[in-house]
This record gives sequence, structure tokens and C-alpha cells, in this order.
Amino acid sequence: MRKFVVAAIAVVAAIALASVAYAANTYDVHVAATHPVAKGSAKKPVPIALDFGYLVTGDTPQLRATPIAQYRIGAEGLVTFPKVAKSCKYAQANQSVVSPACKKAVVGGGIVINRFGPSNDLSSLGVCNLKLTLINLSDAGRHGGLAIRLDGDPPAPGPDSREPGCPLAIHQAIKAPFFNVKIDGLPASELRFDVAQNLLHPVGGVDNSVREAVSHIKKIVGKGKYKGKKKKVGYYTAVGCKGKRRTTRVQFKDEQGRLFTANDKDGKC
Repeated sequence: MRKFVVAAIAVVAAIALASVAYAANTYDVHVAATHPVAKGSAKKPVPIALDFGYLVTGDTPQLRATPIAQYRIGAEGLVTFPKVAKSCKYAQANQSVVSPACKKAVVGGGIVINRFGPSNDLSSLGVCNLKLTLINLSDAGRHGGLAIRLDGDPPAPGPDSREPGCPLAIHQAIKAPFFNVKIDGLPASELRFDVAQNLLHPVGGVDNSVREAVSHIKKIVGKGKYKGKKKKVGYYTAVGCKGKRRTTRVQFKDEQGRLFTANDKDGKC
């Protein structure tokens, strides 16, 4: 079945007659909320759960966005303490079936909605929706990080569905370390990751692009050091917010190396 689907997609790419259409992507952070709503401070950090999501579209809904090769995601005054959660290794999270060792390391999840088609026809909108599982890693780097686990199997769902399903079987993880940065002058933990080539281009002549990603990270509480003192913290923790709305920032880098930024200030704090 998989070989047949791959061959079918390759044929579609080979015979596509549409001329190349160049579309400027539109980026929108449309979900950015903490639970509870809290400013937090260095003296009084507040453990939170985090809802987050973004949209990427072409010039119009009828056009597929061009692929994005790298993402950088963070929010003003939100920092992470990965050691408060159980963890596993990236190799365990990246198996065809996630290792049982990662079961207790799951810190969140959601959905990634993709559209694919021939590189020279952005009007082609094949559907590939992938279940998203976020797994805390013990080997993601100095500041910790996540395995962004993506799973989907045939058949593909309908164009308006938000249920997982894809013409190709996808079962893999992306390693995404945290980096300490500042957003609007306040500390932030920025998640950075590169998208694997087989996800950007599942077969020759075919592009895949994310249309929407939505995730929820659980409120997980423990003890951690912040500013040299041991405090009650969460996996995600609010340590500050300048106004009544928190800036959430996503940076998108395309395959040509161009960097684009989307900011959201709808999230209350």
C-alpha cells in the first residue's frame, strides 16, 4: 500500500502541468494562552499550563504555503524547567513505536495539519494530519528540550477534518532543544528545531507544508533553581510580563534561508 501511494504521488508530481506559482507565506500565532493567567516574577514564579498554536498560509486559502525548514518558538517571561518532569532519550522517542521508557516523559500533545502537492502547483492541497506528542528529553542539550513526535497513517482524512491521517505512514520525532533568550526584554525559553527533509519533501518533486499546529503543554510542578534560589516551578513557568498581554513569538526560516517573524499579544498575563 505504501509503495503504491508513494508511486501515485510521484506520478502526480511528474505530470503536473501548472506553471510555478510563487506565494508569500502569511504567518499568524492564533493560540497563545497560559493557565492560570499570571504575570509571575523572579521572586514569585508561577507554574503554568500552556496552549499554543500558529497558522501558515499562502497568499490565499486556495494556495499551499511554501515549506518552512526551521522554527523558533518562545514567549515573553515564560521559562522552562525540564528537570521537573520525567524524561527519556531522543533515540527512544524516535523509534517506529515510541519506547515504553518515554511513557511518563510525555508533557503535552496536539495536532499538526499539513498540505502537500507538486512543487510547481501550489493550488494542490493534499491532506496529511499528524498527531503531535511532546516528550521531555534527557539528551536535548544544556537547557533541555522536547522530542516533537509526529504520527499518522493512511487513509488521509477529508479536507476539513482535524483527525490524524496521512497518505504516507509517518512515525518519527524531531529533536527540539531550548535556548535562553530575551523577548521584549524579559527572559524566555525558546524552542528551536529543524524539519527533516523527508517531512519537507516526502518524495521527489513534492512539497509538504504546515498549515496549522496546535499544542497543549501540561502544568507539571516541582522544585527548581531560579536566580540562585530554590523555588516551586513548572515545566513552563511565568517569571514576568510587562503589560496586560504577553508577547508570543514564532520565527520561521524557509529553505532559502529567509527568516520571518510572527508576534502575538493576545495572551493575557
